[in-house]
Amino acid sequence: MGIMYSIIGGDKKTYGPVTSDEVHRWIREGRADERTQIKREGGTNWVDLGNLSEFFPPHSSSPPKIIQELKASTLNSTGTLRVGDCLRQGWQVYRQDPWRITGIIALVFVTQFILNSIPLVGALLAFLLNGPILGGIYNFCHQVIHGRTRGVQDVMDIVKTRFLPCFLATTVSSLLAFGPLLLSLIPAAALFGAFGVVMEEITKHPNLILGMGLPLLAGFFGMMYFLICWSFAVPIAACTETDFWESLKLSWHGVRKNFWSYVGLLVLLGGINLVGLLCIGVGLFITIPLTLLATMSAYDQIFRATDSR
Repeated sequence: MGIMYSIIGGDKKTYGPVTSDEVHRWIREGRADERTQIKREGGTNWVDLGNLSEFFPPHSSSPPKIIQELKASTLNSTGTLRVGDCLRQGWQVYRQDPWRITGIIALVFVTQFILNSIPLVGALLAFLLNGPILGGIYNFCHQVIHGRTRGVQDVMDIVKTRFLPCFLATTVSSLLAFGPLLLSLIPAAALFGAFGVVMEEITKHPNLILGMGLPLLAGFFGMMYFLICWSFAVPIAACTETDFWESLKLSWHGVRKNFWSYVGLLVLLGGINLVGLLCIGVGLFITIPLTLLATMSAYDQIFRATDSR
């Protein structure tokens, strides 16, 4: 099996023993760096991870860095989602700086709400900016997880530099996802027309309601399936240099591979936010940041760099 290792995480808890491959993965994901305390199994002394040549070779001019952006060609969707780890990491990261994380996310959402509320212009601003701003929030949470955030600047950078990919990822995925629901209107409308009844009397025809309801229900589930499968398109477009179409494809393949695990995560996060809403709405100031951080933890698990070391 080889040498096993234990490390002390950013939350001051001990993790391990794990193999060297797992430690390498933690380095790639930004969960460990050269200053992380590590101990070989059977050893008594904790040392800096950067002092171990198997992880940071001495011939390297500088230790491996966590890159700010992954190039499109290096990202794949072969990872496996672990729901418990997403929630655990999201909570651990949030606990380290809750006021700053909540404050920045709240500030961005309030600003977005104000822009969307401007008479006449608000609808256009919502159409143009909601995707890039959401991408910026995802980028901010991703940087928080990896300990290199610059605050609101993480959001603004995406709005400025990744505006078009985030806008197209949001717009195209939404249009394509609504396709099944729109198509389901055709048989429902045709059946309604064939029966020749007026809308006021439709309740007297349960068979008609059932016949119309089945294709509409199928269209709704089809729409939800597509929305779920493409839900990582915006984070990918924001956090990498991937174009919008490749972001859609990567999100599709990554989520489909982990579909039920991801749905489980969404259900749990939905329940957590419901609890936050029931706490006079104040709980949402905790649950929404936690949801975003857990989502970006899932992003890190599913989407990996191919240049693994």
